[in-house]
Amino acid sequence: MQHRSVNDVMTREVVTARPDTPVKEVAALFHRNITAIPVVDDQGRPLGLVVGGP
Repeated sequence: MQHRSVNDVMTREVVTARPDTPVKEVAALFHRNITAIPVVDDQGRPLGLVVGGP
């Protein structure tokens, strides 16, 4: 088994949401083959994560 680093599998252009982003907008992002969306504050600091379901 080949060892890979996080750098090999991470997303470089991360799609984020804000706490006030409507749920419908976040749900629509999951149609773009995204499985999780970080929620960030005004400074881009992480506040949480929205994870898509099956």
